[in-house]
Amino acid sequence: MIEFLGRHKRIFLLSGIALCILAIILTINPSAGTNFVERGVANIIAPMQRGANVVISWVQGNFSALSNNQQLLQDVHSLQEQVNTLQLEIDRLRFAGEENAELSAMLGMSQRYTELPTVGARVIGTVPNDWNRRYFIGLGSNDGIKNNMAVIGDGGLLGVTRRVHSGRSIVVTVVDSEFSVAVMSTRTGDIGMARGDIRLMQQGLMRMERIDAAAQIMPGDEIRTSTHSSIFPPGILVGTVVDIHSNPDGHTRYAIIRPAVGLDNIEMVLVVTTVFGDELTTQDGHTFVFED
Repeated sequence: MIEFLGRHKRIFLLSGIALCILAIILTINPSAGTNFVERGVANIIAPMQRGANVVISWVQGNFSALSNNQQLLQDVHSLQEQVNTLQLEIDRLRFAGEENAELSAMLGMSQRYTELPTVGARVIGTVPNDWNRRYFIGLGSNDGIKNNMAVIGDGGLLGVTRRVHSGRSIVVTVVDSEFSVAVMSTRTGDIGMARGDIRLMQQGLMRMERIDAAAQIMPGDEIRTSTHSSIFPPGILVGTVVDIHSNPDGHTRYAIIRPAVGLDNIEMVLVVTTVFGDELTTQDGHTFVFED
């Protein structure tokens, strides 16, 4: 309605003025007497005059509202621009804060492994259609990354690099069925082999095998990479024992290990830029290390 009035403002104003003039002319009578015709015309015109006054007042009021609405729209538009500008600044500050948090986390990790040559890398995605929990990192052969380099997350060992490309690499995590590492109990010194297990993978767990039946390992013990590893530097936390079982042969046991690094929401990692071992095999044209 306001839009219609805006387009026909001049017509409404002229019509209202004409009605008022007509009403005034027809009702002016300086003499006290009026004839029948004049009184009849007056009776008709009086309501028209009052109606014209109401219309003019309504039109003026709505045009005032229209003017106010236009000013309000301008104010809203101006405020929206300010909000958009502030939102951009908030997003910029949030991004800067997230970057600082990531850098702080990476610095904290690197300070725990000052004896190792490492480089920070950002996790850029998961391997599509891969249920083995593998990740892409944004570093590759152009950055000096090679196959079989240890990858450390916030808390301990995350996995190892595999299938290194020029600008990215795949990280096979510790729960992957292709992963294995020589380990030992921090508390008792008992050794074994930690590896991924298909049945435990979806629970985010792994196995520690080849544990001597006389070993004193128990739930709660920390498990770290050992000096017997041909791939990984010793002393990196792998996980914690949550359960232990005897094998049917009666000579060995195995433990269920919860990895030290959570496998969800990983953003930054450290890659140890030295390969600790040369026991290599080839699979699908790629050089891998398997600790068996």
